[in-house]
Amino acid sequence: MNSMNEEQIQEKYEEASAAVDVARFEKAEDLLREILEVDPEHAGALNKMGVIHAYKKEKDKAREYFEESLQAERNNAPALTNLANIYLENGNQHQAENMYNEALRYDPEYGPAHNNLAAIYKKRGEYGKMVNSLKKARKAGTISVDHSEKSIFLNPGCLLFLGLVVVGLLLIFWLQ
Repeated sequence: MNSMNEEQIQEKYEEASAAVDVARFEKAEDLLREILEVDPEHAGALNKMGVIHAYKKEKDKAREYFEESLQAERNNAPALTNLANIYLENGNQHQAENMYNEALRYDPEYGPAHNNLAAIYKKRGEYGKMVNSLKKARKAGTISVDHSEKSIFLNPGCLLFLGLVVVGLLLIFWLQ
């Protein structure tokens, strides 16, 4: 069995994370497997394996890795958020919302959870909550927009709201 110290494990994990970021999944999987061979309960490596399987549209396998990551480290905000994403994709919006909020209890600044909550609030028409969550996601540097569905801003009834949001954001940037 390969032996690595904590520093070597961290270096491999960072290399694997960088590989995932540029969709080099095979390389990332190899590195993560090396980590898991030495530390089978490495929560970060388990979570990243789940991310890889989610990208490959292998939801069941992704869910298994996210759950294993949470068994290793219950307060793992990224794994909670990723598992919530699976629930949301499967139509369980209520469970996903609960998990995003749980992730935020462990890490109140975790931007992806704020961003994903904003998407739920958007679907429910809770635009005040949506804007609040997007502000927190922006502060964390993680705002992302799902272009796969029709934007609420294409609805003529939302043009006033859009104008108010733009003015509000301009004020926020101007006051900083």
